[in-house]
Amino acid sequence: MESKNSFNENLKKVIRQYLEIETNYALVINGKYGIGKTHYFKNILAPEITKLSPQEDASKKFVPIHISLFGISTIEQVQTQIFLSLYPILKNKNLKLATGAGKAIIRGLAHFGRLGDIDKYIKDINLTSDDWVNYDELVLCFDDLDRKSDSLSVKDIFGFINTIVENEGTKVLIIYNEEDLLKNEDYTSKIKEKVVGVSVEFNQDIESAFNEIITQRYSSPSKIYHQHLNKFKNEIIEVIKKNENNLRNLIFFLEHYRVIFNSLAILFEEDKDFSFQKEEKHFAVLYFSLAISIEYKKGSLNASNFEDIKDLKKQIFLADIDFSGSFNREPSNEEDTGQPYIEIFKEAYYSENRFHFFDSIFNYLTGQSSFNIDDLKLELENYFKVDNGKIPESELVLKELDYSNCLKLDDKQYRDLTNEMLRHSDKGKYILKQYPTIFHYATRFNNVLNYNVKNLKERLKKGILKGKGTYQYDAKLNFLLSVANSAEYGEDLKEVIRFCIQINEETLAEEKESILVETLNIFKTDFEKFISIVTEEGNQIQYTPFWLQLPFNQVYRRIVNLEKDEILMLGGYFKNRYRISIFEKLYPEKDFLIQLSSALNKPTQARKKKNLKNAILNILSNDIEECINNFPN
Repeated sequence: MESKNSFNENLKKVIRQYLEIETNYALVINGKYGIGKTHYFKNILAPEITKLSPQEDASKKFVPIHISLFGISTIEQVQTQIFLSLYPILKNKNLKLATGAGKAIIRGLAHFGRLGDIDKYIKDINLTSDDWVNYDELVLCFDDLDRKSDSLSVKDIFGFINTIVENEGTKVLIIYNEEDLLKNEDYTSKIKEKVVGVSVEFNQDIESAFNEIITQRYSSPSKIYHQHLNKFKNEIIEVIKKNENNLRNLIFFLEHYRVIFNSLAILFEEDKDFSFQKEEKHFAVLYFSLAISIEYKKGSLNASNFEDIKDLKKQIFLADIDFSGSFNREPSNEEDTGQPYIEIFKEAYYSENRFHFFDSIFNYLTGQSSFNIDDLKLELENYFKVDNGKIPESELVLKELDYSNCLKLDDKQYRDLTNEMLRHSDKGKYILKQYPTIFHYATRFNNVLNYNVKNLKERLKKGILKGKGTYQYDAKLNFLLSVANSAEYGEDLKEVIRFCIQINEETLAEEKESILVETLNIFKTDFEKFISIVTEEGNQIQYTPFWLQLPFNQVYRRIVNLEKDEILMLGGYFKNRYRISIFEKLYPEKDFLIQLSSALNKPTQARKKKNLKNAILNILSNDIEECINNFPN
């Protein structure tokens, strides 16, 4: 078996041999985009080249110069790039560039006056000096030939390269993706044969490249992150290999995932309870981040199919139910099968791993929002449930029965675990969104355990009612519980789902009632805290017409007894709540405002007095009138 570095050593050997002999041709390094060709030249080849001497003068060393042709539209710009790349070397080492083709190039760069006196870096060819840099000492690496501007002809570039390799003996490396260059009608085998003597296929060893990248970038400034990446190295490399060893996509992932990892590491350190199942949480976050990063960076995932990925989390056949039998199938390619993108995504990344979807990560990686660790924490807590520092037995059973594990069970184990799962459901041990999964696990594979489906539905409903009082309202439940058309016992499953949604709505009503009682109590005792609660972003009461549900007489008495600055604060709150564009669900509160305005303007003995308090209440009354006028007729 070849060593991991065999390719690296072989390519270095080819380059060394090319530099050691007299040549009048260029050498090509060919390979797909993003697999590390440029990185390899700059970090591996260039240092090696500087150790070698030209055949004519062993006292000198080769000078490697990298020139990117990306977007270049004229040969003059190519010449400019050569000079600009060479200029720092000439300046720092006090060297001079010999004439020949070099002088013709540089004299055309006189407009770069900001570089100083260019002529002082040029020496007449008839003079002799150890300080000259001749063209035959340069190793010019022309990169991104296949990404040049359309206005620059391939023939012109190859003609220019041919001139310097033949007339000046310059060593030239050309880096490109020939597969793409072949689409250019100017690129022909005849042109290539005239200029190129050796062509090497670049096949980067992805493990070596991965190790080098993470060591170079993170071993010193981010040691913990570096250790973490090494721990999951095999999983990351496996995904990168599936994506043609594209190192640009890998680097995109590494840089963006670092933000997520650092926040998560701090959270694990600060919250010991949350750090339970740390490794599992780390892997779920890393793998999802990796899949989304790769797909987004390579352009397969874009605004046109964002919703397709998001729809995965809405399907009950997702985190807990299989991908319609996609297990043990080889990943397929869109061109071969005509599969929808979402099917290709699932097969490429989640045919064996459990799918966890994180809104917070998806929106961050696709540029829709900044990353928020609090949002990720809530999402992780929803997936990884903990009870008194350990995973509940009910969750362990459900995990054993998911599709990544259940196929490893024998018939008796499968039946026993399914019965145990149902016993936990009888006690209401699961959250609402899990009960449809439980129904599916019990009836899948064409009801292999032969349950009475009608009795099973009733049994689950009783279990759901048993857990009532422990549930928290899930605003996304309606969307999460959707059923694929191909689902087994689909109509029965929908019945279980409808019952879960009904209980979820009842939970909301009970939560609202409790919140209203608590809100009224806070309103009576701590006005500043009340304002803080009702204006908190994301608080469900913010968009609930709760004022109508509070006893009006108690509310009014509290308002007229507020301190003067608190009354002004209340007026500001009303004006913000009922600004010109009023949230539709708040429309019913117009009646509350009319009632409050009427009470404030009622000519009672107390309100007739001329004092500062009444003046402030009059301001509140005016604020309320302004709010009322903002409501649609």
